[in-house]
Amino acid sequence: MNINVEHQPNCRAVAHIRVPAEEVAKQRNAITAYFATQVRLPGFRPGKAPAAAVQKRFGDDIKSELEKQLINDGLRTAIKNEGLEVLNILSVTDKMIHETDQSFSFSAEMSLAPKIELPEYKGIPVKLARIEITDADVEHDILHLRERYASFNDVETPAALGQAVVLGFTTTLDGQPLGEVIPDAPEHLKKIDENWFLLDAEEDFIPGFYAGLVGIQKDEQRTLNITLPEDFSFEALRGKTLVFDIQCKGIKDKVVPALDAEFIKKLGGEEMTEELLRSEIKEAIRRRREQARENDKSNQVIAHIFEKAEFEVPQEIVNREAQRRTNEIATRAMQQGISQEELLKQQDEILSSATQQAKQSVKVSFMLEQVAKKEGLSITDQQLTYTLANMAARQNKPVKKFMAEAQKSGMIDNLRSDLLIESALQFLKDSAVVEETEPVPEHCDTHSPAAA
Repeated sequence: MNINVEHQPNCRAVAHIRVPAEEVAKQRNAITAYFATQVRLPGFRPGKAPAAAVQKRFGDDIKSELEKQLINDGLRTAIKNEGLEVLNILSVTDKMIHETDQSFSFSAEMSLAPKIELPEYKGIPVKLARIEITDADVEHDILHLRERYASFNDVETPAALGQAVVLGFTTTLDGQPLGEVIPDAPEHLKKIDENWFLLDAEEDFIPGFYAGLVGIQKDEQRTLNITLPEDFSFEALRGKTLVFDIQCKGIKDKVVPALDAEFIKKLGGEEMTEELLRSEIKEAIRRRREQARENDKSNQVIAHIFEKAEFEVPQEIVNREAQRRTNEIATRAMQQGISQEELLKQQDEILSSATQQAKQSVKVSFMLEQVAKKEGLSITDQQLTYTLANMAARQNKPVKKFMAEAQKSGMIDNLRSDLLIESALQFLKDSAVVEETEPVPEHCDTHSPAAA
């Protein structure tokens, strides 16, 4: 068998394979003999039809099966002889039986696993903030907890920061309703019949809107002229001046409950005390910061191995991952009110970002798989079963039924691969050398919005 492999960029290769005539004849005779035992031809007893008659009657079927067998055998030989680690056969072309010598040739384009030279991956240096929990941290979380139970009482005084205003508005651009001038503008900018807005110094609606509502009173009508910034999320409105005709329907004062015995029992039942509440909150903060520390450790380890190794990755795998990420970005954007037209304008930027992220993700996955292989890591059936059982519980499905569906869909192989990558990452984290740094304060908002 003649084999010639051309290696190409992005982990691709094309194998040109020629099967000698004697092997072609041997395979054809074997396939013809098998057909003879399986088919019935008029005038012949079952299994007794001569080869020539079988080939004449089922020539196309025999040829198709012959090509399939020759290609499969040829690829297996090429992969073994050339030491190729094939991820996928992308295409098979140029299939031909040569009239001159009756040999068979074809070309196969393959996606190969990347050749990776792992850097030193044990003892990766990482810097992690030391976990310290102060009384002020506990007070901060208690305040957030109290704010979740805040009530809003009607007041007759002019609106001030920290209060909520209930209002409706219509919007115009250049004297025309915004929806007529720009039909695909975000719906929440065109018109609102009634909504709550919690006034805060940090504008989270549009710049200048909250500031323009300070001092408004119930039943007051007010007009706000707001010029949108040049980096506004909806491109067609950048730099445009919108006119909001506002009708204030009420002012509400935010009342945060006191941390008294009644409130504490409301949170935790009759047995809850302030001391126990503070203890539970402190433990919750600790778990939150430990998780953040673990995430930071993972990110630093991944960044380290990513920066230390240079190799190409299979383009089709990157493309699939980029498409998945692009779909996720588009879905989130549409959920946030961005129109399909606006997304199309940004599609090149979105695809570029998704492709870059995908390339990094695929590269790291291959490296972690190589670490797992080098360290002899594996996933046991018990680990796999435990993970599947948890997934079934989260989806509220019977475990046996979920596992059967997972087996049928091919999920189990993918899950085993994902768990192996997680195991390799944990191995790197366990062997990392940690330098502790000063605690980093959490940056949390100290207010809770009334409505969006």
